[in-house]
Amino acid sequence: MADKLRMALVGAGMIVREAHIKSLKRLSDRVEVVAVYSRRLEVAKNFAKEHGIPLYTDNWREVIGRSDVDVVLIATPNYTHKPIAVEAAKSGKHIFLEKPIALSIEDGEAIVKEAESHGVKLLVGHCLRFWPEYVRIKKAVENGVIGEPRVARAYRLSSFPRWTQWHRYKEFSGGVVIDLGIHDLDYLRWVLGEPVEVYAVGGIRTRYSVDAIDYAMAIIKFRDGAIAYVESSWAMPENFRFYTYLEITGTKGLLTVDNNTTATVTTYIDDSFWSFAPVDDNAYYLEMKAFLDWIQHDVKPPLEPRDAVESLRLALAIVKSIERGEVVKIAVG
Repeated sequence: MADKLRMALVGAGMIVREAHIKSLKRLSDRVEVVAVYSRRLEVAKNFAKEHGIPLYTDNWREVIGRSDVDVVLIATPNYTHKPIAVEAAKSGKHIFLEKPIALSIEDGEAIVKEAESHGVKLLVGHCLRFWPEYVRIKKAVENGVIGEPRVARAYRLSSFPRWTQWHRYKEFSGGVVIDLGIHDLDYLRWVLGEPVEVYAVGGIRTRYSVDAIDYAMAIIKFRDGAIAYVESSWAMPENFRFYTYLEITGTKGLLTVDNNTTATVTTYIDDSFWSFAPVDDNAYYLEMKAFLDWIQHDVKPPLEPRDAVESLRLALAIVKSIERGEVVKIAVG
């Protein structure tokens, strides 16, 4: 393999346009984008022209099968992840796969199995593990700043993603918990450990969803005794500013991060508090850099491929609880 990796973009949607291509350009001494796929050829053509990419196509198998491609970045609708990722692994390509890993445990495990059996690196885009504010809170919890973590709250609230149609259908997107809320679920697993049971309520609150849950509130119990309340929404008004909030309360204090504040991480201990704005780099850049470090220098990132499966397992348990109206036990695979 050449020192400089050659990457194909499988997908040219919003997350690629707004985040990944910017990160890849900053890492251009280590990786070169040589091809781009979109199911709409005109989109692929325009993207390639804008970013100086030599090949564009509306056939994803064409880019995955190329001998001059070492790595693929898959950022396609959720329901397409399994066939594309499995084919990429079989072709010997390292894989950056946007979250969620898949829409079912079986599909997620199939992707991991193929990556392992073909010796390729697989990183799923759970970006909060690289988000400077969230990383700072994780380290503070590990260092005992707030004592033993006991209670957490996480909000991720948005208007409905109307730029595509596939979010509207459960079979294509999985709904808000699997597509959006999984960010917080993965992060809480990272900080609090494995969940053991969940009770959730939610449903369809907007006129845009056909059968995909677009609002959910979940209470999660973790193995070590911590509990968390997680709220995920696509049901906010169209002019609503995307909002995220996290707090973790421990036996000695409280940590919060709020995207509506400038000094984003606040720590409360006894009768005092202090705020801190991390100056670390952009999370998407750090995430992509970690992926390249894993491939080129064998430096492992802060999540294993199977973490993505377990975070999906928690998300699916929340959906099941909403649909059945009962507590759902979670058995870690």
